[in-house]
Amino acid sequence: MKKFEIPFNFDMDLLRFLDDNIDKNWIEFIYIPPFKEDGINARSHVENVEVRGQLYKVPETRNRYTKYLEEIQKRGYNIAVLLQEPTLVLSQKLDYYFKLGIDNFIVNNDQLALDIKNKNPNCNIIASITKTLSADDIVQSDYSMYDKIVLHFPFNRALCRLSELPKKYNYVMLANSYCAYNCIEAKKHWFSTRKTVENVNCIKHFNKDKLVYIPPEYIHLFEPYVSNFKLQGREYPTDILADEIYYYYKGLHNPMAGVIYNRLSPFNAESYFNKAKDLSFVTSNVKGMKFSA
Repeated sequence: MKKFEIPFNFDMDLLRFLDDNIDKNWIEFIYIPPFKEDGINARSHVENVEVRGQLYKVPETRNRYTKYLEEIQKRGYNIAVLLQEPTLVLSQKLDYYFKLGIDNFIVNNDQLALDIKNKNPNCNIIASITKTLSADDIVQSDYSMYDKIVLHFPFNRALCRLSELPKKYNYVMLANSYCAYNCIEAKKHWFSTRKTVENVNCIKHFNKDKLVYIPPEYIHLFEPYVSNFKLQGREYPTDILADEIYYYYKGLHNPMAGVIYNRLSPFNAESYFNKAKDLSFVTSNVKGMKFSA
């Protein structure tokens, strides 16, 4: 069984759902953005945006934020904090999380990863997908400061390339994004604000054949190559996020993913999940990124 990293949307109903329906051993950790004064995080543009009647809103005070963390821990879940800001985080800010007993961090900055390891060698440090590491990056550079690396979107459609990645690293795959593997706007999208997100030229609506979502029934194809999986969706209303988690937990058909099932079946799965196999991004012999396939 491969575990899953689960997002938290600051709704206690989600924790109650997990308690009642999901085996805790299936959850690697629940990940959460840092307190708003401790640094920026990817996808901040989703904050204070109403979706289907529910508002994703981060805590306004550190005391309230702390209570959420303590409640998650009280229920027996591990927590990971997203430290995706490309710049360094001040040492005293890290101490706040250490004192709460948090030892999982999803990090963008290599020096920050080293600093955390120096403070606590037992911390579990994951290289964020926001680093957008290509196969060439992973082969040529040193990422030994990380315990795991979250693979960027093109690898979701380059199944045959996963076995070629260096075995010295452990990998995580984000399963349920609806981005396209040939999107070059990912970083702009992740680190946009509510004002600047309107200027991001997202192509997923025009490239539905290139979406990277891996339906629950097909997760097993990727299991031999990754340590665990990750789900996104902290901006989703709780009922939708809960359903998404449950479908993956049970390996069920997801009725919300019709755009994928219209193009994917057991008969074409191998070719479907290798559509991006010839991109230089997922091979290690050419430097750079190419999205012509």
